[in-house]
Amino acid sequence: MALPASLIYTGIIVPVSVLIPIGMAASKRKYAGRPLEIIWYYLLLDCIVNVLAVVLANHKINNLPVLHVFTILEFVLMSYFYLSVLKEEAAGRIIKYLLILFPVFCIVNFLFFQSIYQFNTYARPVEALIIMGCSLAYFVQSNDAETRWSLNPINWINTGILLYFSGALFIFSFSNLTVNELSEKYHAINILMWNIHATLLLIMYLLIAFGFSKCRKQ
Repeated sequence: MALPASLIYTGIIVPVSVLIPIGMAASKRKYAGRPLEIIWYYLLLDCIVNVLAVVLANHKINNLPVLHVFTILEFVLMSYFYLSVLKEEAAGRIIKYLLILFPVFCIVNFLFFQSIYQFNTYARPVEALIIMGCSLAYFVQSNDAETRWSLNPINWINTGILLYFSGALFIFSFSNLTVNELSEKYHAINILMWNIHATLLLIMYLLIAFGFSKCRKQ
């Protein structure tokens, strides 16, 4: 039986597209500093999680526990990325506190509020809000005036991160209203939302790949 087009897009095409920035990052790693090295690890994590989720789904095993663990690991890597690019000491202190508080919040959430076998509709929007704040803080701080904006790899990567998490915030939040609804109307809305989510993820991958392409020998 043929897979629906939307499932091919969200479940195969977009997850496989993470290989684009991974390939670009691999070719530019020798020119990358600590921030880009962290993004490299984030991409590898994303790829591993995508493969694991597909394998579990194909064996009819609930793969949502993977998402709960991924949310914590994603947040940790993104936090270290912004710790390495943000210059304000206050921002660094806040991120260090959140590196402790957010994982605790996630653990409390799946122990007492949302089962590890449910979509974590509380933790994901909170994560998106925090990462959006870090992304905006990076854009607010002054960049190197001697370097054109378009030549700075971090600018492109941060743009991709901001676009993804700002769009995903709406999707993660709205999914609270639709994830448990079984009517055809809400099913159609869910499909549309996750198609949009997949598109945002694809855009982030492409912008990260473009950012790595800007890495040059110093």
